[in-house]
Amino acid sequence: MKASRGRIGQYKILMTEENLCIYMLETKLFSKESLYEFLEKNKAIIIKPVFGPGEIFVFSENGEFIIKSNTNLTTVTSIEDIYQHLIVNELIQKYYVIQPTKINVEFYQSNFHYTVTVHRISASNDWYCIFKKKKSLSTLGKYLYKYLLRKIESLSILAAKKLGEYFPECNTIVIEIVYDLKGGLWIEDSILHFPISKWSQYHTLTTNNSLVPYIPKTDLLTKVTFCEFLKKYRQVIIKPCTGQNGKGIVQISSNHFNTYEIHSGGRKFTKSTLEETYRFIEEHFLSKEYYIVQQKLSLAAINDCPMDIRVITQKVGSVWFVTGKIVKVAGNGFFITNAAQKLLLFGDAIKESNISHLNRGSLEDKIDGICLTAASQLEVNNPEIAIIGFDIGITHQGDIWIIEGNYTPDLAMFNKLKDKNIYRNIVRTKNEYQTTPNSFVIE
Repeated sequence: MKASRGRIGQYKILMTEENLCIYMLETKLFSKESLYEFLEKNKAIIIKPVFGPGEIFVFSENGEFIIKSNTNLTTVTSIEDIYQHLIVNELIQKYYVIQPTKINVEFYQSNFHYTVTVHRISASNDWYCIFKKKKSLSTLGKYLYKYLLRKIESLSILAAKKLGEYFPECNTIVIEIVYDLKGGLWIEDSILHFPISKWSQYHTLTTNNSLVPYIPKTDLLTKVTFCEFLKKYRQVIIKPCTGQNGKGIVQISSNHFNTYEIHSGGRKFTKSTLEETYRFIEEHFLSKEYYIVQQKLSLAAINDCPMDIRVITQKVGSVWFVTGKIVKVAGNGFFITNAAQKLLLFGDAIKESNISHLNRGSLEDKIDGICLTAASQLEVNNPEIAIIGFDIGITHQGDIWIIEGNYTPDLAMFNKLKDKNIYRNIVRTKNEYQTTPNSFVIE
């Protein structure tokens, strides 16, 4: 079944399920006509791109209209002015959708907004919910709260089942639900996370209990999860769900003087409040991509520059092998190794690092075992894949962490080593034994 992955396509699919229709927020393509229609029927509306994140609110207040986005807050007096402002200043993508909002904009993503991740191990397995509560719901009675949780779970699973029929390669779906104090409940959005998504990968890996100790704590990035992680770990990493080559990765640190440092690439910014910090992130990063947030790992280093290990795993027939390993050392002033100042063989890197006291043979064997287990696990919901490049971190204490797996790993770095045998072995294995992996390009 061919279906569009955009918001309109998903809305049409969900509307074919009789038990979901009454819970769906009316959704139409944005146009001048649909804007006028929705504002005549609703006090507040929300506009989103057909693909990707970004929200623009329009609501009436004291006889005027307020237009609120991540970057702007504008007041106009007529619907015609709304349309002109949106076209000129806000709408940068080709297509957008328009929806009513059932709750006051001030409460959006607070007590009345739930984001639920629904996951299945593979297309032949059942879906299950992973709840992410936004804030404590002190305004709701205990029994109403329990009722809403049960209802949210059943609706989320039903929506995932319906979407899963059309997108069998998708095993992680985020369902966004809004509700009110009267028990009214609506599905506002659904976001497909295909195997290339780090959020889907996280849940696939953590399904295997033996891998859980090696995976950093991770969540979808929202204002609530951002605050929770920063409070707990004091340093966090945010990264786009589908990013590559270190693009868009940011480190945020909570300093002792109640200030916050944002480290992006080689640049650093200081903000005086948590609210200001999140607003900066929202404006510069969240308007373009869906993000995850992770605990910051204290990586082993060479001359105070953090390092990690790229491990290439390849499938020959039905068996996974480790075919190459290289250590990347971050450049001065960088916290990630994509801007590597040095590439080293594993043994040489350990000798030069601040973990030279660890047994190199035991460490390497353990890393290989973890990567082979992880490769087999990721293959479950991505059977076409034949090569995975894992970024592996080692802490000062010798703890091993899977930072992420890459389905289209850069092999050119191996060709930069003096010893070309590793590179030749990887390329030979790729050419002789493997099929082309499914890259899951989003349509």
